[in-house]
Amino acid sequence: MEQRQRIRDYWNLRAEGFSLSNIDQLKTDQKDIWLDLLQRYAPAQEKLKCLDVGCGPGFLAILLAQCGHQVFAVDYTENMLEYAQKNAQAVNVRIRLQRMDAQKLLFEDESFDYIVSRNLTWNLEYPEEAYREWLRVLKPGGRMVNFDGNHCLHHHHDLYREYRESGAYIDPHKKEFVKDVDLHIMDEISKKLPLSRIERPAWDTAFFIGAGVKKIILDIERAVFVAPSDQRKKSVIKSFCICVEK
Repeated sequence: MEQRQRIRDYWNLRAEGFSLSNIDQLKTDQKDIWLDLLQRYAPAQEKLKCLDVGCGPGFLAILLAQCGHQVFAVDYTENMLEYAQKNAQAVNVRIRLQRMDAQKLLFEDESFDYIVSRNLTWNLEYPEEAYREWLRVLKPGGRMVNFDGNHCLHHHHDLYREYRESGAYIDPHKKEFVKDVDLHIMDEISKKLPLSRIERPAWDTAFFIGAGVKKIILDIERAVFVAPSDQRKKSVIKSFCICVEK
């Protein structure tokens, strides 16, 4: 089976539980945390034309729509889009949803003021093509912000493997949101994906420097742990945000 189809099938299975997780976040202080992040990195304009790439059940898109922005959202997975539509209707906001490949967008050049994405790029086959596309559809002076992490680097990097084996690592997958889906499916797929082998955001930063963007803003969260192998204190890059201005 084609790898992209396998990824799509997996996220179709995860859509219901992922939607429940997003709904939970919208009802907790996580909503305010993410809203603050989106506003912090947004271009300094009152009303923006926004694109959420890999929108899933619509979490970031809903927050942007609630701020009064015009929001488009795309995902490659049909079930995710169905839940995104239901979730947007539940909070009475309008989001223009389309099924689309993040690595081959169907929008015109320079269409958007603000592009956002969360936990998508790590599971793409061709992340360079995705970034090129996002920059292509971004207006001059517009901003793109990507929230991601080194989610699968433990397959190929001893330091990240030690972190996973330490008591500091907390599995982010709550049972009630997994819905009996076998997580090992994506775990096996991810071993072959390009960004599972590269410590980020150094790779992302190098890409955008090469692309000639005007500004790069990085925010990195590290996790400190005691390595089981030698009992020494070490750290890994747990998650990051990279914001670029075209």
